[in-house]
Amino acid sequence: MMSTHSLDGKERELLAFMREKGYPVHHKSNLFLRDVQYGVRDFFRAKYGIDIGTRKSDALAEEVITKLEAEGRLQRLSDTTWLLDMEDFQEEPKRNSTGGGS
Repeated sequence: MMSTHSLDGKERELLAFMREKGYPVHHKSNLFLRDVQYGVRDFFRAKYGIDIGTRKSDALAEEVITKLEAEGRLQRLSDTTWLLDMEDFQEEPKRNSTGGGS
């Protein structure tokens, strides 16, 4: 169990976890405050087996957002919405299932 609850340096790991769990985390898409808050909570439950509580998950979400915003990875659209600018979270290209050419 972690002695201090921190995500400093684990922002990409958190976003990758969120994407893996079905949160809409994609390059050039909107990222919502509530998703980050729930993602933080789920991350600690899955990775460390602990429930950090709503207040702590909300505070950590704010820290993650503030850091990513300062790095230019998030662009604020409103008080609760950001545009994610991280190319390593681009959606996988859709494959043509028929295999036909042009």
